[in-house]
Amino acid sequence: MNLALFFTRNISLKLWVDTGLFDREKQLYQEHLRRGHLKKVYWLTYGGDDVEIAVELKAAGRLHSDIVVLAMPRCFSGKWGCLLYSFLMPLLHHRWLRSADIFKTNQMDGSWSAVIAKWLYRKPLVVRTGYSASLFAERQNNVRSKKNYERIERFAYRYADIGIVASHGDKQHICSKYQIPPAKIEVLHNYINTAVFQPTDCEKYENRIIFVGRLQPQKNLFNLIEAVSGNDLTLDIYGNGELYDELLAQAKKLNAKVNFMGVVPNNELPGILNRYRYYILPSFYEGTPKSLLEAMACGLVCIGTDVEGINQIIEDRVNGYLAKGTEPQFLAEVINRAARLPNDRITQQAVHVIRDKFSLETVANQENDVIAKLSR
Repeated sequence: MNLALFFTRNISLKLWVDTGLFDREKQLYQEHLRRGHLKKVYWLTYGGDDVEIAVELKAAGRLHSDIVVLAMPRCFSGKWGCLLYSFLMPLLHHRWLRSADIFKTNQMDGSWSAVIAKWLYRKPLVVRTGYSASLFAERQNNVRSKKNYERIERFAYRYADIGIVASHGDKQHICSKYQIPPAKIEVLHNYINTAVFQPTDCEKYENRIIFVGRLQPQKNLFNLIEAVSGNDLTLDIYGNGELYDELLAQAKKLNAKVNFMGVVPNNELPGILNRYRYYILPSFYEGTPKSLLEAMACGLVCIGTDVEGINQIIEDRVNGYLAKGTEPQFLAEVINRAARLPNDRITQQAVHVIRDKFSLETVANQENDVIAKLSR
């Protein structure tokens, strides 16, 4: 069986590599190929150089030989060219799409390309999202974006054969808002490779806590920096984003011990995470955050805010700790609470939960069941 994956609009293989996401994002498809679930996987991307990059990755042994990259022609570069390409993509790559047995989207933006392909080639369509984009836009008070995503979601779920979401909350929202039968939406959690992300015996940093993620308003990092400014704790921030300069300025103003470590490739994260005892995700809202799953799998004491997307993974004082609010005083309190309590049982339970529900093997088998059901 062959699968065609439609990349999110404007996302390229080059971007995956440059942002360190490539090693994380490729895993599910290489696992399907390794297990014999699929024979070929086609990646329809938005990068003009992606074919050449794929050749280099395969030569280096970093990309499976049966993943075929179908790149956007360079003539479509630019905002409007990329949009036009999203409509023409199913026609331009007709040779490969005809040989695919099932189509799948990676996120909601650009999902119309896969719907058009479904119409043209009469193949089953899986609309997969890691989070509900309209909900995120609503939480960001972006009315225009929210309305646009609602139109896209309504259209995509209407014509999908199956929708895949990462949480039961997303399923409930989609079924209620768009009147989608519950049987048409499957919950497959975001996954991590527990053979890579696992506890290792190594010397741990003392009095340091790690955050991994984008430097965006959603992540609540200004409050986190204020929370750590009043103690001897050092905060190491891994990631980059639009708020870097402002966060750096606040850390200096408050004389907080904060290190901005930049972006690291995903395959380097297990070694980094295992040097820490504590991880924190202080977000205002989340989908199913992979960085939290990775930290829990490595046996860190994980701290989060009691918000949707985090509280569906962390159970307070069972496999981690939840702050009572997103303000600095609540973040400081939960950090101090985690630091003074014994945590061996909590970290063991965290590792167990990830291996049981969020492992690459578990999700690959679940998705294969969905694909097999559609093929029948």
